Amino acid sequence: MCRCCVFCWQVFLKYFHVEELNNAVSKFARHVASCQKYVRAFITQRRYVSMKQMAKKCEEDVKQLNDVVKQLTDYLKTAQKQLQDEDGRRHQEEKLRVEEENRKEEAKRIVCIRIGHYGAIQMLYYYYYYRAEENRKLAEEWQKPESNMV
Repeated sequence: MCRCCVFCWQVFLKYFHVEELNNAVSKFARHVASCQKYVRAFITQRRYVSMKQMAKKCEEDVKQLNDVVKQLTDYLKTAQKQLQDEDGRRHQEEKLRVEEENRKEEAKRIVCIRIGHYGAIQMLYYYYYYRAEENRKLAEEWQKPESNMV
């Protein structure tokens, strides 16, 4: 045989050999499709498991975030309540201070009118001292927390 004819082989098949080869090829194609199906199922299963883990992690992160938001909300509520209480206390103190100044001015005016200048100074001292003690007692009573309020 010559070298150039090595690749020129001819195969002679009988009529039933073609049918057997076709059956073998179709059987092989079915097995390949079945293998592809199992590989795709395996890959999808792995993807599903990883997505499920990621969803679980995201859910935990959302829970933690909700806890942080709740803590911050509680903190802000208490801070707002403290600020409101402090503002109320300042307003009450300012109101008391203005009332005290008005009482002093009124007492000074009344005493100066009824008594001479020297006597007015003594009366103002007496009025201021005792009124200041009463105001301090009232302020202490207001600042005491009431035990029956919940």
